[in-house]
Amino acid sequence: MSLHLENLRKDYHADKVVPFIGAGLSVPFKVPTWGNLINEITQKYAVGNKAFITEAVKWHLDTNDYWGAIDELKKFANILDEDIQEAIVALIKERQVKLTDKNSHNYSDLGKMKFKLHLTTNYENLLNSYLDCDHIPILLKDIDFNTHRLFDEKRVCHLHGFTSNAGTIVLSRQSYEKLYEEKKYENILKLVTGTKKLLFMGFSFDDQFIQKLIQDHKDYFKVTHYILLCDPPEEKIRVLREEYGLLTIPYSTEGSSHPLEIRKILNIVSQPFDPIDENRTLTDGGTGHSVIVGAGLSDMNQDVESNLFYRKLRLEDVDTGTVELAKLFYIAAEKYIRQLKKSGMHISVIDAIFYKVFGKYKERYVDTYKQYGNSHEFVTVVHKSLETIDFGRYAELFKENKSDDNENRGLIHLLADENNEIWWGDKRLADL
Repeated sequence: MSLHLENLRKDYHADKVVPFIGAGLSVPFKVPTWGNLINEITQKYAVGNKAFITEAVKWHLDTNDYWGAIDELKKFANILDEDIQEAIVALIKERQVKLTDKNSHNYSDLGKMKFKLHLTTNYENLLNSYLDCDHIPILLKDIDFNTHRLFDEKRVCHLHGFTSNAGTIVLSRQSYEKLYEEKKYENILKLVTGTKKLLFMGFSFDDQFIQKLIQDHKDYFKVTHYILLCDPPEEKIRVLREEYGLLTIPYSTEGSSHPLEIRKILNIVSQPFDPIDENRTLTDGGTGHSVIVGAGLSDMNQDVESNLFYRKLRLEDVDTGTVELAKLFYIAAEKYIRQLKKSGMHISVIDAIFYKVFGKYKERYVDTYKQYGNSHEFVTVVHKSLETIDFGRYAELFKENKSDDNENRGLIHLLADENNEIWWGDKRLADL
């Protein structure tokens, strides 16, 4: 686990974190990004002798200069902010889709967490619809109550307007400047950033609104905040830290997806602190080597029946005793991997181990399940093949903390908890 991620976890459990949600989290719902909105509105007006507007706007969009693009559009198409606001509402309603698979986005994940205040620059109402909030969404500028109550109940505050009231939408340079000139808005923003740490999600480093927001109110961002970014170059990480006070928590989508990788981070952040578990890295007889102590009897009562790996097993004709064994293996493996991360083991090494485990699973899928169609036997032979799995050249890295047979067998169930390719038969949860 990276240092920043561990600190974020501590801040989360100390109730110091406010999630700040950007357009990236709404992409699975086909909600257009700011760039796409501007481009589509441009196509509506760039016709006939005004076709040149397309190139003028594109020049700005290519450098993420949204305001420059809107200035060009307003100037040459002779339209007002009101025209753009109404077009944005229409486009979002037209493009936005409903999703039945909660694993395809992260709003359900946020709904499971204990965050109270949620900030967003998004215009649609997706965030609120998945949070089971105590109050309807509100514009940050419209808050008219004791501001310290902001953090007492679960709520969503929109910074830049929402589709239920087109006139509130902030997109142009003029509307942005008008909003942030309000002293009341400034004071509320100062309160939030002065007492909490923001967790930026669904933003890119090149997001003009966020850069401008932090630059214009740098005095309010004196404490460090967090941002989740996909594969950021080291130079961007440095700039974010030095110029914006943002600590980057990177993730990679290679062979994966944004929702899945963000979910992994949120799952780590929400893991409760166990005073006993936090001290399970011991010193071995004065040698200076760290020894990881695995799961004990006190861990065996852990409730995992709602976990995806357990539900996958229950779909098939797998003996109850084997399912209960899988539960014990899962708990052992989860404790082992958690402590490996805590000890400083690089995530790429852990991923390589999981790759080997997945390979064993696929072998048994072909030679056992595909041949005989027996789910119970399939689970059994996978467990057997993982008892003494050979981790090859990676084994040297685990000399001081070699996994035992239970931990090895549980690795496949850790993967099944996150990987939609791992099933124990032909049935799927959607079939129920």
